[in-house]
Amino acid sequence: MDVFEIPSDFRAFMQHVVAYLDVPSDNKLLDASDALRDECGYGGRIDGADTYEFTYLTADGHSKWILTLKEAAIRNIADGFLDEVMGQHHELPSVAKSRIPQGYPLLIWGEYGDDALCPRDGEQVMLALDSLHNSAGEQPRMLRMWTSCDDQLIAVVWGDLCAIYVIESPEGYATSRTDHVGSGVFEVNDHDGKPMTIPFADCVSWEIAKRGLVNFIATGELGMDIKVDGVIPTVLLVLGEVDRKIVLSQRQEPPRVLERSSLAGARMPQPQTAVPEPVQEREHTQPVTVDQVQSVREAPVKQVIDSRDTPIPQRIDEQLVWARRLITHLQTRELMEINGGSNLDEITYQLSGVLQAHWIEAEESIDTANWLCNEIGTVRGVKLFATGGDLQIALRRSREA
Repeated sequence: MDVFEIPSDFRAFMQHVVAYLDVPSDNKLLDASDALRDECGYGGRIDGADTYEFTYLTADGHSKWILTLKEAAIRNIADGFLDEVMGQHHELPSVAKSRIPQGYPLLIWGEYGDDALCPRDGEQVMLALDSLHNSAGEQPRMLRMWTSCDDQLIAVVWGDLCAIYVIESPEGYATSRTDHVGSGVFEVNDHDGKPMTIPFADCVSWEIAKRGLVNFIATGELGMDIKVDGVIPTVLLVLGEVDRKIVLSQRQEPPRVLERSSLAGARMPQPQTAVPEPVQEREHTQPVTVDQVQSVREAPVKQVIDSRDTPIPQRIDEQLVWARRLITHLQTRELMEINGGSNLDEITYQLSGVLQAHWIEAEESIDTANWLCNEIGTVRGVKLFATGGDLQIALRRSREA
């Protein structure tokens, strides 16, 4: 135990705690590790009575204090009667002189197993960031990033704006800042489904943010192009306790290449070059008369039928045949694996039911297609590597076969 000299920001925190405790209410949240939050730390009641534990994060982000306080001590600190308490002092791992890599970097953008990537090279990082940007045109997206040395940040992307919150790094925590002061905010759901408010003042342009993110995953630093403040939102403080190893132990093994992840379908498609229909060789080379030209002009034009107008199989036997074609299509492209001991007929039956209910939405919406990929992947004996975009193509081609 070491002596903790009460700084002004922690005293202000305790004053807010006392004010909250004195509010008459039977529904106050106290018994959680982060029930009480402030920019300098967080804490909560640990015995259901009057004992609290607080984590105080130093202003430089290099260390923290664990303080166990009775309610009476909290009130004395708030009133200015107590200037020192005993606590446990911890140097944060990110400030160690020798930063030893512990594995590969990690990117996470969702709750599912394939909403993640362990990139083996810089090209995969660039592809992931471009895909995240492309998928965040209408709704904000959140990305969590760990370096191989457990530096950590959160980035929130919306269109060409990006807010960056550094949780662990050699320089401590930080928030990106823009030169333009703005009072507006927008909301994004974090990976636990809880809303988080992002001020526009925290956002920089995507091109600048992208360079900073690439630099961070390699060095643990954002670089000189991004201005930062040495603070982060209170709701993110607790994430500093969750390192890359803990996250990996709670999820299935992340893909190593973007093509196996859910984000691959978010990449913008390459422009397609129209392929002209083959020209039939003329049997005769004699001149064409005016009457012949007029008859061609008056000939009815062949109507192009959208592939979505192709009727869906209605009978159960037709649906099963379609499902089997889809399985074959995905297998031949190495987008699906089926356990050798699995019942293929049972898998086909389950798949046909899912297709019957959701094929229209899946072909129209990439989000529904991604969701359908997850549903197919939960079928016993099936391992699916297809993205939503892969599935949309497979649905059309197998249905029209």
